[in-house]
Amino acid sequence: MSRILIVDDNALNLELARDILELDGFEVETASAGDEGVAMVRRNPPDLVLMDLRMPGISGLEALAILRKDGFDDLPVVVLTASVMKGEKERLLDMGFNGFLQKPIDAASFSDEVSSFLRKR
Repeated sequence: MSRILIVDDNALNLELARDILELDGFEVETASAGDEGVAMVRRNPPDLVLMDLRMPGISGLEALAILRKDGFDDLPVVVLTASVMKGEKERLLDMGFNGFLQKPIDAASFSDEVSSFLRKR
């Protein structure tokens, strides 16, 4: 069973993503801030991180930079964001994210999309 960490400051987004993934057999942990997510990865690295971009404290991009600096280069970190301006996906992938998922999530395809990032490992 794959373990996924979802980092998002919006409680409803966390709950929905967690519920969908747990129903499909994933083990899910959640963090409501970037620094909390980094601490959780350092303690017990998951198989995949879904990371919101805009959060109070450190952003998802800052959290990604810390994780990479800490040596978690092989850990897939997928941005989960409502930011869909033209060119944003490409920019974020160029900055080091391993994938891009758009909010609001599509409940019917979310688990399959998440699984695809685990298969790429």
